[in-house]
This record gives sequence, structure tokens and C-alpha cells, in this order.
Amino acid sequence: MHLMFNTVWRRWFPGLTAAILLSTTGVADGSQTLVRDGVAQASIVASVGSSPSVNLAARELQHFFELITGTRFAIIDRPGIAGVRIAMNGVKPGPGMWPEDVEGLGLKRYEYVIRFSDAGIALLGRDAVTITGSEIDYASATGANAAVEKILIPGMFDDQGTLRATYDFLERFCGVRFYGPGSQSVVVPKARTLVVEGTDVRREPAIKHISGSLTWRWPLMNGQYGNPPEDAIRLYERRMRIGGIPWFTSHTLHEYPARFPRNEHPEFYADGGGGKLCYSSQSLANQVAQDARDYFDGKKVPDLTLPEGSDYYPVVPEDAATFCKCDECSRLLKPHAEDVPRTPSGRVIFNDGRGSHLWFRFVNRVARELRKTHPDKYLCTLAYESYFWYPTEFKLDSNVAIAPCMQVRNYWHMTAYANELGHYSRWVSDGRPVFLWNYYCFPEEPAVIRKWHCFPGFSAHELAKLARRYARDGVQGTFFCGIGEQVDFYVTLKLYDDPTLDVDSVLGEFFSLYFGDAAEPMRAFYSLIEETYANPAHWDQNGGHHQTEQIAWEILGTEARMAQLGALIHQAEALAKSPQDQERVSLWKTGVWDYMVTGRAEYMSKARQK
Repeated sequence: MHLMFNTVWRRWFPGLTAAILLSTTGVADGSQTLVRDGVAQASIVASVGSSPSVNLAARELQHFFELITGTRFAIIDRPGIAGVRIAMNGVKPGPGMWPEDVEGLGLKRYEYVIRFSDAGIALLGRDAVTITGSEIDYASATGANAAVEKILIPGMFDDQGTLRATYDFLERFCGVRFYGPGSQSVVVPKARTLVVEGTDVRREPAIKHISGSLTWRWPLMNGQYGNPPEDAIRLYERRMRIGGIPWFTSHTLHEYPARFPRNEHPEFYADGGGGKLCYSSQSLANQVAQDARDYFDGKKVPDLTLPEGSDYYPVVPEDAATFCKCDECSRLLKPHAEDVPRTPSGRVIFNDGRGSHLWFRFVNRVARELRKTHPDKYLCTLAYESYFWYPTEFKLDSNVAIAPCMQVRNYWHMTAYANELGHYSRWVSDGRPVFLWNYYCFPEEPAVIRKWHCFPGFSAHELAKLARRYARDGVQGTFFCGIGEQVDFYVTLKLYDDPTLDVDSVLGEFFSLYFGDAAEPMRAFYSLIEETYANPAHWDQNGGHHQTEQIAWEILGTEARMAQLGALIHQAEALAKSPQDQERVSLWKTGVWDYMVTGRAEYMSKARQK
């Protein structure tokens, strides 16, 4: 009997040359047998203590080889070796068999390699020695019934190329899938003999920065993941390659009025400005430029916590900004008072251009001052709220990076879609570094804040189109404001890494591997919610750009649709055979279906009382 995982892999990811054979008998010609009949044929070799990235990579290999085959590999400390090697026992590496180091290979910062030879497999990338990470309990994070095992994990923006090569190896050649933080959400094939065959890999992710306000504990995501421990979440962030380019951009000037009160710094304000910071003030621009210089020179900037080693300094006004009304600022604001997007009926919606000319002129002032001392560094600002539109009267300086804020899970609203993608297109064609601030928090955030239950915002196909577009446009990275739900988050991150993946194949693989015999009704459950939520025909295009409780349970989660969804969940429960598949169906029932049932019942009860 043979378990041919390479068949599954090639079915879902056509065009890849790598393959894995998990077999109880037989060995493919030219392949390497890592485990034969439960006996390890190789060892894990690393310079233990050289880097937390290397240490964690070695431990993850050991953990997953044991889960797959029941065999525990030895980790051998070999000081001075770069990366991690899976060394075939009894084979002495000949000249040129192993890549020596990243410099010899000429690896870029976010590149890594998986190299095959007769001596074994080398996993190698750039790894930080001094890190910003913290300790986790690896036993708790992996669901092991074992004593506490403390391990240091690299910080989000620390270089961890060997660790990323290791996760790629486990996915690409060993069939492991990281569908969630808890052990029940990780798919691991089982076999007594593990044979790996493949070709060398040298690559880097398409989009090199991922970070965010990661809303793991919001009801839908936390329910689908089964309320995992915090250490499991921290490990999952590494497994899903969150991090990369050190970058952060958010509201940085909201503390300025307290830090620089008007009675002490009148030059930062203007008569008739209503007490607001004056973005026509050169003195204010000079101070912001000085803060940027201090940051790039390694000094602490008051009221800001920023990643170390970044080439980007954030300059953004306060949230819900209201600007100075002095004569000079008004001269730039008044001509653009009607620069707003409108629905066909004339309703104004979010992200406009009323403040673009004022704000971006100020950013240019700061950028020109910074360039005098740090010509190789960037300011970074948001395109957001009343300064989302690209200014029409001038161009931003070349040392300004931009981060458009986009409501990507509300693109059923066609006016919002056209408005935001239109100006996004102008920003990415402008020859400057582009990051994104993407609102994956919708539609759940309003429901969390106002204590009602939303209709889930499943929209994997639309998000996949956007991910491919971002990669094509050279977007550097994304800050996720909220992370959506299990499938949408997973699909997004996989396509950020490799935008050539086919979304339907990724979805097909997820439902097949995750739910087993219950895959068909669970995929139909997801698809019905997605088609309902993401279809513009189901929404009032003259209405607002957010879901409301009424829309959730009168327009989307109708009695008829809820009946269909309930039938699919009950069918999945009946079909799920293994305890693991039953647990995963149960998590979706609790995390999604029961959440929806409660939401509709609560809304209908309130509606009857009116």
C-alpha cells in the first residue's frame, strides 16, 4: 500500500516540479529516504545557539518529522555551520555538496534556498543573531502533552530566512499545512517511511512585509481556531511568515499638541487656525524632520514605538483629522471641498481628497528637510480619509513612500471599489515604495464594537484577485487592520507569498485536507456565504459602505439562506468520520454557524419588540 502525497500536491498546485512520497513500501529512484519503516536515516544538523531562527527551524523539523513518521530525529550541534542541514547518516559531504553561507550564494535579504545533494538537504537564509523576539512554551504552542519547553522565537521583523526555508520545505515537500495556530488546525500526513524527492528551490516572497493589528480573539476567528493559547498564536505568526521588511505607518502626530503646546511653541500653530497644528508651518515641518533624523540616527522619538532598522519614518496626522483653518491652510482646502466620492444617488462615502493638497504639501516640506541629511531614507504616510486621493496639482517627492488605506472586504460596494482602486492605481504607478493598510476587520469590527453579530465577510476570490494585483504592481507589504476569518486569512497570506497559486486549488485543498469526508458540504457552506456577502447584487449600492445589523439578518442572512446553511452543517456533521474531522467541523459550527444563529435570533427578537 502506498500513500502518494505527491499526487495530492500536484493536483492542487499544478506546474510545481517538487514532490513528496510518503510510502509504507517502495522507494522512488533518485530520491532520499529520511525515514524507513520508522527508523531515521538522517539527522538534523545546525549550529545550536547561533540564531533563534536556526534553533526554531531545527526544532520544527524534529517536531514534524516525528508527527509524520513517529520517529524522533537527533539534532546535532555543529558550530559554524550556516542554516540547517538534514544530513543523511553515513554520508560524508564532498566538495561543493553543501552551500557554505548566504554570502557565497549571494542571497538577498528575504531570499532563501532549499538545496538537495547526496549528503542531504540544506535549508538556508539570512538569520539575525541579536533579535527582538521573546520566549514561548513550545510544548503549549504545539499541543504536546509534555513538560514546559521554553524556546526563543525571532521577532516579527528579525531576519529569519532559514526558518522560512524550513516552513517552505515542510509544506512543499512534506505535505504539512498550517491552517491555524492550534494542533487540531495543522494538517500532517502520516507514514512510517518518508521519502523526499525534488529539485532545488531559491526564492523570496512576492510581498515582503506583513503585519497588522491581528484580531485573533474576535469571535469568528477565535471560534474557528478553538481559542488557542497565546504561545500557539505567536508560533503561528512565524509559520505563516508574518513580518519581513521593518515598516510601520500609522497616526504619529496625535501626541504633538501635548508634546508641543501652543503656549510654548506658537510657531507650530496659526492665528485663526482653531488650535490645530498648522500644516502650512515650516517650523512644524522642521520639527517632524528632526524627529525622523533622530529615529534614523538610533535615538528614541517621544511617544513612538517603531521597528528597529527601518528605512521608513511614519508621518501621519491624527485619526479623523480636522485641519487648521488659517488663511494659508484654507487656501489649499477650500478649492477641494467637493473632492468626494458619491453613490449614484449622491451619498458621500469614505476616502476622499478634501485634504490631499494640504497634507501632501506638508509631507513634501518634511521630505525635503530630511533629504538634506538622510538622502537614502524615506518618509511614509497614509493615503486615508480626507487625504486618500492623489493630489492633482503636484507630485510627492521621491523620498516619500505611500500606504493607501483600503476597505478590501467592502468591495461589494461598487462606488467604494471604483474610488479606492482608481486612486490606488495612481499611487502604484508613481514610482515610489507602496505599502497598504487593508481593512480585513470589516464586517466584524462594527459588530464587535456595538455588540451584535455580523453576517460573515467571506470573500476569498475577491481577496485573491487583489493579492495578485498587489504583487504585479510591486506592493512592498500590507498592514492588516484585523485579519478576517480562517480561510480568507490563509488564502491571502499564501497568495502574498506566491501569487501564481490558483485560489480554487488552494480552497479545494483546504476543504479536502481539513474536513475529510465532510469536505463537500463544508465547501458549499463557505461558498454560499461568500456568494451572498461578496455579490454586489445583494447590496443597496446607494446605501452606506458598511454592513449593519439590519442588512446582516434581513438582506443577507435571510430565513431561506439560513435554512440552506444549517442543512449543510448538519450534513457535514453526519459525514465527518475521524475524531479530527469531527472536531474541525465542530469548531466551524461553533465559531461560524452558532454565531450566525445567535445573531439572527437576537436581531429578530429586537425587531419584534419595536
